[in-house]
Amino acid sequence: MRKIRGLVLGTVFCTAILFAGCGTKVSHKTPEAVVKSLISAYQNQDGEAVKKCFGLDLDKKTDDAVQKEMNYNMKYFEAHEADKVKFEKADTLGTADKKKLVYVWYNYEVEIKKEIQEVPALSFYYVKEKDKKYYAVPAKDVTDEMSQASRENYQEFVKTEDYKKYEKEYEAFIRKNPKYENSLQNKFKELSR
Repeated sequence: MRKIRGLVLGTVFCTAILFAGCGTKVSHKTPEAVVKSLISAYQNQDGEAVKKCFGLDLDKKTDDAVQKEMNYNMKYFEAHEADKVKFEKADTLGTADKKKLVYVWYNYEVEIKKEIQEVPALSFYYVKEKDKKYYAVPAKDVTDEMSQASRENYQEFVKTEDYKKYEKEYEAFIRKNPKYENSLQNKFKELSR
């Protein structure tokens, strides 16, 4: 009887350890790392990790505007029905109001016609530093100064080789899958009801 109980307890303990490690890992080491963590958290539908990326208190109610942003992004990632995302590049584009504007280029890995294909995507986030850690800035906290700076940084970014490569890959994907964008919009609308 003791052996069976010990076996059951051991199995429960091992299972608990395995599931404890299933959450999205969040890195606050660099501005780029926290934005990648945020993208991974959205992909994994891990709301707790998203809150950690924003530096929010997990024990407090999330501000309605931030919750709305989180819900929108979670549904958008879910609509892609991607198995995972693969990161290509991330870098800082500029600074405004003591916050860094970071872009990350990643690919949704989706199955289309029984073939895994990569859907290129870009995301831009401001990142703030607090206590030697980096946190993504929610959209509601982006100031007019930050918005103006991001437009200027983006205008310079589209002239870079990285952007041109991204654009070329996205256009190639859309030529191969002309119905993808409409299908994505329909899935997103369905999830948002």
